[in-house]
Amino acid sequence: MTNINVKRKLYIISIIIFVYIFILSTGYAFFSKSLTVSGVASTVEYYEGEKLPVTATIRDTKSNRYYTATSSKSFVDFYSESWQGDTYTLNFNKRAGVVSESKTITYVITFTNPTVLTFTDGNITAEITKNYHSRLKSVKGELSKTEILPGESADILFTIKFDFLTEFGEHSAKATVSYMYQNKPRYLYFIINYINV
Repeated sequence: MTNINVKRKLYIISIIIFVYIFILSTGYAFFSKSLTVSGVASTVEYYEGEKLPVTATIRDTKSNRYYTATSSKSFVDFYSESWQGDTYTLNFNKRAGVVSESKTITYVITFTNPTVLTFTDGNITAEITKNYHSRLKSVKGELSKTEILPGESADILFTIKFDFLTEFGEHSAKATVSYMYQNKPRYLYFIINYINV
């Protein structure tokens, strides 16, 4: 008699366990949800705006300036510089004097990619924006790298050919730099002004 009772109890316990597991798995299937992500999931914060996020580098440590130049020109002296947001501006003072001299000078600035993503598809265009008596003859921009990895630095080379006979009037040139960052073009501007202060 006791063997029958034990077998019955074991049979009832196994049915209860089976029903419990069945209810648990059915309930999980009913109430579980799945998440589908289309595209690329990323923990990198999205950068708004069109400014290329860069860190400026001091190139001329002796004078504490952002730029270096391949040469200089008579009666044209450094006046000021500023790197604000997406624009680096370099100003030169044209002093009174008469010089019959053509000159080609390349100005160089350096920046670093401070982000965790690569800048790609680098491009540069250059234009003359003010040209008193057409003394600026040509401008040309170059990039040392078209792809900049996180933490890497790159140079912007801005070459200007001019022929100032008298150091009067305003002359300006602008280089526009663009890189793709987070699938969108971002910009950096390099402006050079020759002015009478």
